[in-house]
Amino acid sequence: MPYKFVGNVTNMRGLKDVLSIDFSPPKTCNYDCVYCAAGRTNFLTNARNEFHPAEDIFNEIRTYINDNGAPQHILLTGSGEPTLYAQFGKLAGMIKDEFRNLKVIIYSNFSLLNREDIRNEVAVCDIVGGNFNTVFEDEFSKIYRPHESIKLHDVMDGLKKFRSEYDGIFEPDTRFLRGINDNERNVEGLKAFMKDISPSRYLVFATKFNTQPLANNFLEVVKKEFEDLPFAVEYNF
Repeated sequence: MPYKFVGNVTNMRGLKDVLSIDFSPPKTCNYDCVYCAAGRTNFLTNARNEFHPAEDIFNEIRTYINDNGAPQHILLTGSGEPTLYAQFGKLAGMIKDEFRNLKVIIYSNFSLLNREDIRNEVAVCDIVGGNFNTVFEDEFSKIYRPHESIKLHDVMDGLKKFRSEYDGIFEPDTRFLRGINDNERNVEGLKAFMKDISPSRYLVFATKFNTQPLANNFLEVVKKEFEDLPFAVEYNF
């Protein structure tokens, strides 16, 4: 049967058997990232929206599982930022209550974690992944092209608060883009910030931007700088 919310089962970030769930209109986000595979943001907003009743999405998940068997993981995503879905916490809780053996994942841009209510909703998930590329406001604006109400210091403060409260698996990633955030001051700043928030695992990507790859010597700088971090660092160069 065709599904409205249920996507494909894939492997991602070292996890197998991940069923993706999409609950927002494409592309609804509070960022308009220069490298986003989904293209430009159609609806740039920082306001949460119901989009669809959580019950409708959950019933489709249940139907899929009854027909196909349960996956190991469910990824609650969206065509944009998933925490803009106002019933995110409710949906995550419904899945956790009925399918206790499933691991619920969110992949976020972390932009709304300065809000306590959203931190509480995200904390329902077993695995929290997301993207954080720079500790400098000018680079932040160039990469993310965020909604005007979003400021980097609020994002960083939200991440620190979330990490102090959350005891699940926390896996942020950084994407380096040539000519924007591929500099030693940002590498040093990211290192210090990641030490503060102490992730379970930190993923580092080299992302082509304007068809330009990162310089090999910069990649070596990154590895050297991060080599003594007190948690796992995984490189995808």
